[in-house]
Amino acid sequence: MMTLSPQQYPTSMAKEDPKRQKYYVSRKEKVDIKCRSCGRTETFPVAELKAKKYSMPENNPMQIKCVCSQTFEVDFEFRQDYRQKANIAGSLRTMTTPRIRARQCRVVDYSAGGLLLAINDALPIKKDDRLIVSYRPNADSSEIERVIMVRHCQSGSLVGCAFIDNGAGLPASATLQ
Repeated sequence: MMTLSPQQYPTSMAKEDPKRQKYYVSRKEKVDIKCRSCGRTETFPVAELKAKKYSMPENNPMQIKCVCSQTFEVDFEFRQDYRQKANIAGSLRTMTTPRIRARQCRVVDYSAGGLLLAINDALPIKKDDRLIVSYRPNADSSEIERVIMVRHCQSGSLVGCAFIDNGAGLPASATLQ
């Protein structure tokens, strides 16, 4: 049986370890951890770890000890949906701004629940603002418009947003009211 225990290394030391693994925790707050040495896989409940913030990169990792005597470190990332890296051009506007006055942005990553936008212009965006983002996932697809709510802003250039409309995207010609 594998065992979990908090690791007590300074963050700078822990990040250099090539054995360190990253796991995404499911909505069921369980994670399957695999030993790279022997291949053994075990499922762990991790709800109690969420409160201790083991998902934060600046915190210490968890140490796993496998029955094969291999010891390795893991980080947990608690997300509702898995995020996919991207580099998609798009535009952003408030709910009342006409499309012609939309500002340029880039979709840096996305998931089924939201996206992370990179914005070059200084915009007065704050948490809980409702906005409309338009983007074309690939050159062959039609433009999609989604209604989003700002969840966090980082240094004014990165904006984390959650989808608040009920669709998988509306055609850009649809009226959003």
